[in-house]
Amino acid sequence: MVILVGLLIGFSLYNPLVKASAVNNYIASHKISHVSITKKIWGGFPHYKYRHGKSKPEGVVVHETGNSRSDIFDEIAYMKKNYRNAFVHSFVDDDHIINIANTKYLCWGVGYPGNARFVQFEQVEMHSKKNFAEEVENAAYYTAYLLKTYKLKPNDACYDGKGTVWSHGAVAKYLGGSDHTDPTGYYKKCGKKYFHQSYTMKQFYHLVLTNYHNL
Repeated sequence: MVILVGLLIGFSLYNPLVKASAVNNYIASHKISHVSITKKIWGGFPHYKYRHGKSKPEGVVVHETGNSRSDIFDEIAYMKKNYRNAFVHSFVDDDHIINIANTKYLCWGVGYPGNARFVQFEQVEMHSKKNFAEEVENAAYYTAYLLKTYKLKPNDACYDGKGTVWSHGAVAKYLGGSDHTDPTGYYKKCGKKYFHQSYTMKQFYHLVLTNYHNL
């Protein structure tokens, strides 16, 4: 019995999947599925190649708008008006995945040098348990879809700066070009508020893996 208890303790300490994500469990138990991708490519965005060429991104950056009062259509309209300052490829909420800029070309979302490396999308802030879970599932699916589209293997870059799945915060930390930390704060806030447990990029990455293996 002592040996068995010791093995169980060791397993719980060293297996990163033991501490289950309340958000991911909610998505699975409620059978929440992603929505379809809507393409509304706007012709006003510039077309510049990634550093290795057209259609050759090296990963995906996950953003969050930081605006608690806007919806996805407000955000898209604002970005079209202000694209000279910054723009991303797509926007995600609980009910939409809207691709507005051609992912074959770079966007301006994280500064230099990240812009020349990554496809990037924004998440709009949600205000309920169900809507946050639906948005996270859509975001994870879209990340997995982009990895498959560009033949990139899933690899969590947020803890070491090497990989294909990035937060804006990870890009700022490891590559520079920005001082933003999203979506870490948004995930933490919504996780605690609606699920009594912080949601993390590591947990999001596991949701990406689930979607990736189901594609």
